[in-house]
Amino acid sequence: MTSPAITVITGGVGGAKFVEGLYHSVNPQSLCVIPNIGDDDQFHGLWVSPDVDTLVYTLSEHVNRDTGWGMAGDTFATQEQLALLGQEVWMNLGDKDLATHIVRTLRLHRGESPSDVAAHLARSLGLECQLMLPTDSTLQTRVHTEQGELSLEEYFVKHRCAPQVTQVRYRGAENAQITVAAEAAIREADCVFFAPSNPLLSIAPTLEVNRVRQTLHSTTAKRIAISPLVGGKAVKGPTCEVMRACGFEANVFGIAEFYRGLIDTLVIDQKDAEHAHALRKLGLEVVVLVTLMDDKPSRIAFAAQVLSSLDLAPALEAVS
Repeated sequence: MTSPAITVITGGVGGAKFVEGLYHSVNPQSLCVIPNIGDDDQFHGLWVSPDVDTLVYTLSEHVNRDTGWGMAGDTFATQEQLALLGQEVWMNLGDKDLATHIVRTLRLHRGESPSDVAAHLARSLGLECQLMLPTDSTLQTRVHTEQGELSLEEYFVKHRCAPQVTQVRYRGAENAQITVAAEAAIREADCVFFAPSNPLLSIAPTLEVNRVRQTLHSTTAKRIAISPLVGGKAVKGPTCEVMRACGFEANVFGIAEFYRGLIDTLVIDQKDAEHAHALRKLGLEVVVLVTLMDDKPSRIAFAAQVLSSLDLAPALEAVS
């Protein structure tokens, strides 16, 4: 049977777990991944794309498995020297990781599009799936807090999510146009997944790109979101705090509200199973599974369970 075309809209570390499971469960050539670019920023004159790189490193087996980000076996001699020279080094960039940012910046300066540069980096590390940026415009998440406006990395890394969030904005979204390739990947897919990523910080930046929501509304693809919450709590990070700050309940009903009109199916953890009936009353198909993905085998097993639960057996048959 023909393997279904699967598109995944995702963030970094959390979303990469599910994407890795899919990557090893289906024909990767039928898989398209649209990553979050809201974290992108400049450090030491280099353009850094944290979530994009986390996905590429994870799928290419180069990721630091202990942290979930950065490159395995990396060293930090350049960071140490930068600190000696008076530079701020709170954004922890390893020596091998810096090579990625150098190549990205050089190619961007030569006039290549961000999409082409991202695809080049993915191919260079051996990825077989398609990596497509949602837009070639600059779109940056800005977190408004009691300490003022912060970039996403300032909030997340420098301040370790400590400042109280009051609202989240997406700078540049009004001018960001979806790429032709990303629009086709959503419109022509057999199913579109939203990975278990922070809705406001990792998924919303992509949704704020012009025509992304419209394309999701018009696609005939089955649309599935995987809740990032387990028993009403985030596995890691400030998902619940940010959801409350932005007016959503910090539970599976808040997740359902965030994706209202954009999904047909919500996958929730067994610890939230008591809410399945109420979610179905909202018109959603609900799949209840153990959603924790602690290692690569559990990620593959979870992805296979999700596909089987959604009657997407041809995807599994394609790699059997």
